[in-house]
Amino acid sequence: ARVSPQRYLADSSAAVAAVNDFSEALAELAPTPRRPALLAAAPRLEDALDRTVAIAGRIEAQRLEDRRLEEQRARASAALDAVITEMSLVADAATAGDPIDMAASAGRYASSVADLRILTAP
Repeated sequence: ARVSPQRYLADSSAAVAAVNDFSEALAELAPTPRRPALLAAAPRLEDALDRTVAIAGRIEAQRLEDRRLEEQRARASAALDAVITEMSLVADAATAGDPIDMAASAGRYASSVADLRILTAP
């Protein structure tokens, strides 16, 4: 669906907020996540993941008339999908209370977020 630049930017801001919420919850588990802390953090991680998935779906379905913004939207959508994949692995590790998987997944998540920032920079 065609959307206004304002709608796209609002959804982009909402996606950033959801990813930031996920990152904050993850940061609270550092430096060494323990099983009880992982299990306690899992609902917060899942909530941020669910919000990110919903917003990403909206962004993916959008189309913008402005070519520059449309190109940015397409890059952001693909990069956001990669972030969501890594978020899911982190959330799964937290739900399982698995600190080893959490550590590996958290590193890949951080890398995917860095890629998202690079790809969507103006």
